[in-house]
Amino acid sequence: MTDSTPGRRRGDDLERAIFEATLEELSEVGYANLRMESVAARARAGKASLYKRWPSRAHLVRAAARHLGSATQTAFETTGDVRTDLARVAQRIADFESGPYGEAIRGFVGELRAVPEDEDEELRLQIERPRSLVVAKVFEAGVAAGTVRPEALEPRVVNLLPALMTHYFLTRGRPAPPEVTDEFIDLIVMPLISLD
Repeated sequence: MTDSTPGRRRGDDLERAIFEATLEELSEVGYANLRMESVAARARAGKASLYKRWPSRAHLVRAAARHLGSATQTAFETTGDVRTDLARVAQRIADFESGPYGEAIRGFVGELRAVPEDEDEELRLQIERPRSLVVAKVFEAGVAAGTVRPEALEPRVVNLLPALMTHYFLTRGRPAPPEVTDEFIDLIVMPLISLD
């Protein structure tokens, strides 16, 4: 199918098909082997329609990861127990990293040297923001309950658990298992944030 084929998808429908094709390709071949041509073929779209919107695979993968994050981010209700909630957040991050989003993160890191500094910061925010919002919600509930220090709401503290999870993922090639996330929570995060 080419861009001039009658009955082709346009706008949001085409974009959604391209994002889904990108994520499927990431799952199957990984970031290093991802090709714009393969994504176009899978999405039944013209290669030109991809390059018109995204000048490189890095731009396409960023957009697809953003789409995945917004599509799969569900409401997170706190339980009132900060430790339990942090374990749930850690499991959610590990689950996310085990799929195409993990491949996208791996690809982002590989592309950082080739990205201008302002785009580099935007990339980091795209990776960190959705996870940090959930951790901030957990910490805010703890502050309100009087079990968490107000200083825990500082952005670097809020992002500590997600950053530890990402570091493990990037250096080991797999998400952190529960016994490792328990150590992150019990030995690092809880002593830092708790009001005892």
